[in-house]
Amino acid sequence: MASQRHLSDHGVFGSPGDVSPWDIRFDPGDVAYLERTPVGWVRIRLWAEPRLADATVVVRTGSEVETFSMRPIGTGGTATLWEAVIAKRSGFSYSLAFRTDRGHPVYLCPAGVTNAIERLDRWAVDAYGGIGVAAPEWARGAVVYQVFPDRFAAGDPIQDAPGKLPWGSVPSADGFFGGDLAGVTGRLEYLAELGVDVLYLNPIFTSPSNHRYDTVDYYTVDRRLGGNEAFGALVEGAHARGIRIVLDVSFNHCHPKFFAFADLLERGADSEYADWFVIRQWPVSVGYRPHLLEDPAAVDRLQSETGVDFIAIDGVGPRFEPGYDTWYDVPTMPRLNLANGATRDYMLAVARYWVEEFGIDGWRMDVTRYVEPDFWRDIRTVVRAVNPGAYLLAEVFGDASAWLQGDAFDGTMNYTLRQLALQFFATREIDGTAFLQGLTRLWGMYGEDASLCNHNPLSTHDVARFLTAASGSRSSLYLATSFQLLFPGMPGLYYGDEVGLEGGEDPACRGTFPWDPDPRLHPVYRHVAGLIALRRMFPVLRNGRFEPVLSGGDVVAFARVDTEQRLVVVVNRSTRAKRLDLAATEVLWGAATPGSRLRIAAMSAAVMVPRSPGGSQPAAVAGLSLDRPYSEAERPTWPV
Repeated sequence: MASQRHLSDHGVFGSPGDVSPWDIRFDPGDVAYLERTPVGWVRIRLWAEPRLADATVVVRTGSEVETFSMRPIGTGGTATLWEAVIAKRSGFSYSLAFRTDRGHPVYLCPAGVTNAIERLDRWAVDAYGGIGVAAPEWARGAVVYQVFPDRFAAGDPIQDAPGKLPWGSVPSADGFFGGDLAGVTGRLEYLAELGVDVLYLNPIFTSPSNHRYDTVDYYTVDRRLGGNEAFGALVEGAHARGIRIVLDVSFNHCHPKFFAFADLLERGADSEYADWFVIRQWPVSVGYRPHLLEDPAAVDRLQSETGVDFIAIDGVGPRFEPGYDTWYDVPTMPRLNLANGATRDYMLAVARYWVEEFGIDGWRMDVTRYVEPDFWRDIRTVVRAVNPGAYLLAEVFGDASAWLQGDAFDGTMNYTLRQLALQFFATREIDGTAFLQGLTRLWGMYGEDASLCNHNPLSTHDVARFLTAASGSRSSLYLATSFQLLFPGMPGLYYGDEVGLEGGEDPACRGTFPWDPDPRLHPVYRHVAGLIALRRMFPVLRNGRFEPVLSGGDVVAFARVDTEQRLVVVVNRSTRAKRLDLAATEVLWGAATPGSRLRIAAMSAAVMVPRSPGGSQPAAVAGLSLDRPYSEAERPTWPV
């Protein structure tokens, strides 16, 4: 980015500066605002209220003063996102300058808005310290396919559980369908043809449940899934096809039959593992209120399964009151005390083992925000020591900034993106302008590296599937899937998304995969596979940054940009075709006609080459005009 030289820090726009209480958000301790680029330069971003313009980074190196103009990325509604890339690899100090809508100067330093910049009024950037994020290069924009092992495919009839439910029947919270790792291995070619880069497996370790977040043994794969041998074969087969493996695990809680908890059940407070958990009363027991139980026999089953005494209690309160810390008072999930050194060391060894012994490529960590933050820094150190290219994914519902500073995780389960997609495509609670503003705020929430490594799902095992949330609207699914596969990050396909699998909240979202007829013939599959192929054909769709282009009513357009190319994605959720003040030389994919005013079909999406590939597009609303409504004969179908 070009710079200019000046005599003094506060000589940029003159002095004195306007010291009104301006709304400016800038935190150099957060990589969303200060991040080193892959080539070692420094990216600076900030939010400023619309009345402030000409945002400038004022850099001082010794007695030399340079200014770097910031460019407006887009608006988040009440503020504008600004960005500058400082072409310096060495350390430097800096302040920030603006000009108001009336031409007055505004200066910002570490203490806040000030009338002028003096010798102590600057932030400092170390030559290589503290602002880089080392996410693995392979993860940027990779396509992730999530599998709930019991529900994807059955490959080894020997592993069938007693009382197995018929494949395709209604899923229950505690039922098994017989899916296993041999079944996943047998479908690797299917995943490779689809274009999957990463296979993310929900927990596979020994457990009495089908979800396996209540682990009994962290060193063994559940025999119902085929054991460690079956997992080794899956890793080998996946790697041979260029598919990486990410395992899901909960280090926050386990099952009462986990050896450490079982020991304290037997030995009481004298157990050497007593500090591995937070026990509120000895001997360990669970209180329950009989009148709140739908099935009184459940207590006997729980007592038999866990080895914990269940004692009837009176009074007002929850159904269960465990005498120990648990996950949401679920008695079968005692919380591990990771503040205890021995507990922490054990789980760190587990994380290292599966990377070292089986060559997995990363971890997805359950309930990240429930665990002591420094534990995740230890996890990163241990795992990266074995595999410097391992990927670490956090499960955080909401803002995950605290865990995406480069010292813990590489990306998060981006439920914020899913919610925006639901509101725009499914429930239509927001219009295109609000949607694009939300996307801009989301882009500004994290550093660029983390944004490109976030896992972006429409459906997961914890929420209703998107098609069900959209009341069965295939058009909504088509548009949302198009958006998902063209927005920055790691698009997350939850098994069955590619064939329009439905399902409400857990356990309904964990139904079995419909293998008959051949899913590759399904129009959704062809749509998804085509877009994945497009991503591979144009690397900017995997690695490019986000820039808002236009929005209005039912239309949203944004650009994917890198140093080589600029492509524009347009989505129209309206039942009418639209013409946009957006010039395109070529439409690479989708139902649109290029020209000086792009025409995009009703309820469709498109990827185009803009008339001026290197030029920036306005972030404000561009001209939109209604064309004629579509007829039923012209209703867009799933593109092939």
